[in-house]
Amino acid sequence: MSLYEFGQKIRKAIQGNYCNLIDTFVTFALPEDPRYSKKQTIHLFSTTGIRHSYPTTVARHMRMAGHDHQTGETALGRINPLNSEQLFEDMKRSNDVIIGKAVDREEFHGTLIVALDTHDVYRHSKIPMDEKRKRECSDIRTVMGTKPKDDSCYAHKYMTVQNIKRDDEPPYVLACDRVLPLQNKTEIARTILKETEFKTHAAIELVIADGGFDDIDTLIMLRDEEKHFVVRADQDKRVKKSIEEIEKEGKKYHVEYDYRKGNKKRGVTANLVVIDVEWLKKQGIKYPLKKKGWMSFYTDLYPEKDESLRRFCLRIALYYKKRWGIETGYRCINDFTGKTHSLSDAARLFFYLQAILLYNLWIQINRQFKDDPGRKKYFRNGIPTSTIKFVMEELIRDRLEERGKSSEV
Repeated sequence: MSLYEFGQKIRKAIQGNYCNLIDTFVTFALPEDPRYSKKQTIHLFSTTGIRHSYPTTVARHMRMAGHDHQTGETALGRINPLNSEQLFEDMKRSNDVIIGKAVDREEFHGTLIVALDTHDVYRHSKIPMDEKRKRECSDIRTVMGTKPKDDSCYAHKYMTVQNIKRDDEPPYVLACDRVLPLQNKTEIARTILKETEFKTHAAIELVIADGGFDDIDTLIMLRDEEKHFVVRADQDKRVKKSIEEIEKEGKKYHVEYDYRKGNKKRGVTANLVVIDVEWLKKQGIKYPLKKKGWMSFYTDLYPEKDESLRRFCLRIALYYKKRWGIETGYRCINDFTGKTHSLSDAARLFFYLQAILLYNLWIQINRQFKDDPGRKKYFRNGIPTSTIKFVMEELIRDRLEERGKSSEV
């Protein structure tokens, strides 16, 4: 099989899949335009996400290539009035179709280990929230008071659940929800965990999360939902005191069973696991952003029968290391996200949700061709995003040309 022939197989697998998902499930209430249809707007936004570019830039290039296409400003103007809540529900239905196909292929086997995390999508703007703006801004109420990054002032926050990879494939985004100001983050986590089990027909065996989920409410929720957990513990005064005592004793790892987080009036018990990072390195476990010091975790897990304390601590450390896959997933999602300086909540939301669909579709194509001889021959480490993007853009361009020919007839 030649590379061209294998490329055609990928093309057939993708053909109509993504655009049809959007066309079918996203009920755009776009303002009427005498020249440009809803599908043309979808194609422009799709190409923007695939190229990881701006709609104005993509529209200009498409017009230079001979396509009778609307400008980026026109497309954004049509997207801006959309209802964000309805848009979010529509895009979730599209994602459910992708996950449903994975379920049909029996990619999830009875139980899941999942990573729970929040993702900040920064809006680069130097205009403080309390100053007057020259342009209307519809997304002020959806941004969080997140620490600025680079030249940004605001961030939109999303909470996602991704399955921990057990083979070589990257994880799916199984469920996603927005985190808005004044919302109860614990209830959002409960909801998307339940959604994940419902969609995949699989029980969540273990939830792995970072220090943003070590609060009392979340730990109680995980216990109530009967979910095992490994959550990185932020090192408050009490945890630091425990670490100091362990250091004095010369230990490299320690477990404090039934450690109480909180006080007598309100708290939760969990096992506190404390491990020396340098000792972990010697055991072959390295964390990308942690070079020295101590790692601390809350968990409801206990050593198994005949399992030593050392092996138990290593098991907890390995579980948490697997969580890093969700960070890698965020970088891949960002690679599919269309860029915009728009202050429209609907436009920004569309680009992020579209990126999740493109990312999940990329994973699905890789899993579909996992055992294909062509994939093993030409893409030993998996089909890269660049190949998927190239094929998707070709398909969109072909659809635009077909529409142009039909309109001439």
